[in-house]
Amino acid sequence: MSLTALEVKSISCPEDKKQIKKFDSNGLFLLVKNNGSKLWRMRFKLAGKHKELALGQYPSIPLVDARKLAEEARASLIQGINPIDERRERKRNHAAINRRFHAVAMNWWEQQKDSWSTDHQARVKRFLTTECKSLSTLLIEQIDAGHITEVMLSIEASGSPKKAPVILSIINRIFGYALAHRLTRYNPAQGLPLKDIMKPLPKVRSHSAIIKASELGKLIYDIDTTPTGSFCTVEALKLIPRVFLRPNEIRNLKWEYIDFDEKLIRIPAEEMKKNRDHLVPLSKQVMKQLKYIRDFTSYSIYVFPSQRDGNKPMSKNVMTNRLRDLGYTADVMSAHGFRSTASTILHEQGWSHDAIEAQLAHLTGTNTSRAYNRSIYLPERKKMMQQWSNYLEQLSSK
Repeated sequence: MSLTALEVKSISCPEDKKQIKKFDSNGLFLLVKNNGSKLWRMRFKLAGKHKELALGQYPSIPLVDARKLAEEARASLIQGINPIDERRERKRNHAAINRRFHAVAMNWWEQQKDSWSTDHQARVKRFLTTECKSLSTLLIEQIDAGHITEVMLSIEASGSPKKAPVILSIINRIFGYALAHRLTRYNPAQGLPLKDIMKPLPKVRSHSAIIKASELGKLIYDIDTTPTGSFCTVEALKLIPRVFLRPNEIRNLKWEYIDFDEKLIRIPAEEMKKNRDHLVPLSKQVMKQLKYIRDFTSYSIYVFPSQRDGNKPMSKNVMTNRLRDLGYTADVMSAHGFRSTASTILHEQGWSHDAIEAQLAHLTGTNTSRAYNRSIYLPERKKMMQQWSNYLEQLSSK
């Protein structure tokens, strides 16, 4: 008599026995042990020998699914295939898929992504699916230094050699993850001599920046008085010289970060390059500008939302493109260069190096002081930021 779902659920092994068998039909039975476990088995005969196929454990495998698995096994037997060998091969293939580079890489990405910004999440994922595509189907333990070298040379050939060190670092971390989870026994990316594989990278050129007062005055005047461009582009380029933030930090600036009562911008660690909370004192001029902008973009979480989708920040490079429209070429001024401009001139004016570095969100002080004092040098920085806005106002009015 066939089993019922209720019977399978309620059945137990008598205390005086180690295990019992309850048969269903066509060789399928439930092995019930005195420790409470219930295991599906199927008896069959192949080449004159009796064998048993393990089909899984109840309740993970309910009765209806156990019958389907038994039916599939019988179909294999009709074709002369040993279902035990078939099931073992299927498990091996499944395990192999999970050990392929792409599967391991995406498991690592899922584990790490919450500690990254949205942009960085997308960037790393793109590296794994595009630049590392040749590694995708290879088993993690089969990849050697030669495979990784081919990836590096492919990146160089694509015209983006600066990506190579970054992607090599990512691959190195993925193999670290694989080692920790016993998916491989060695890391072919560790110690790979990139400088001997690729041509030397060109020397990094500092971000172009204007540091002469007369030229800076004209630049600020052009930015403040030329109305061409979208509202957010115009206002973002007005703001960036006065707050020392990086272009990407301006792009992703949210209204929730702005404390009008305390006259501060409070940017959380996950939005900062150095992964530390950052405070920006607001001068009177910047306060006035932000209140003006709020009248136009408060519908969005972003101070400078995208024209196409208010739920996203404005596009990359818009501030740089506006500088070009104003006639400032790449070798004269960059959006990032406003930080260098401020640093150079403020040092010349005699402001404290530590206060300037703190306002630029560079590392200052000891590890302990950085960890516990988000407002390091804040009183001096408040004075400095107001004086800087006054200075730019004076320069642009001459």
